[in-house]
Amino acid sequence: MIRFDSLHPDVLEALGNSGWSAQRRVDISQWVVPLEAEGYRVHPLASEVLASLGGISVPPLNEAGPNFSNGDPFNFDPLAAGAGQRGMAVEAEDILGGSYFPVGEWLSYSSVFVEAQGRVIAMGMGWIWELGATFEEALELAILAERPLRCLYSDPGLDPWPAMPSD
Repeated sequence: MIRFDSLHPDVLEALGNSGWSAQRRVDISQWVVPLEAEGYRVHPLASEVLASLGGISVPPLNEAGPNFSNGDPFNFDPLAAGAGQRGMAVEAEDILGGSYFPVGEWLSYSSVFVEAQGRVIAMGMGWIWELGATFEEALELAILAERPLRCLYSDPGLDPWPAMPSD
């Protein structure tokens, strides 16, 4: 279950300004049916995200993150993120484990996927980024850019971006 009440007040305001309300519910079949025909399997968290936020676009409040530029809105359009991109989700599942479903687009039109256990990632241009271990963390990063963007994976021959910290 998404804990909207745990979100930063500025994030709640940005969501409200973009058309969201706590009572908002949309029919998700317009996205789920075509995506499941491509091999995706919707899970309860993805269903909840889409029922609450599907179809809205939330601009960032902070465009300068600690290690990235955050000039793009979080567009909750799972077809833009996932149609024809099932291979990308399979790649994420092979690399990271889990079951990923597309929920939208973000930074440089990267595809945003939510994992059944809550992790949210963005993929594009050969990179996989972690937006958050929970949907709430991911939403705050996408809107507030309050912490560094973390690169989880880069294709062979491609340097991580932003550079991965040495552990």
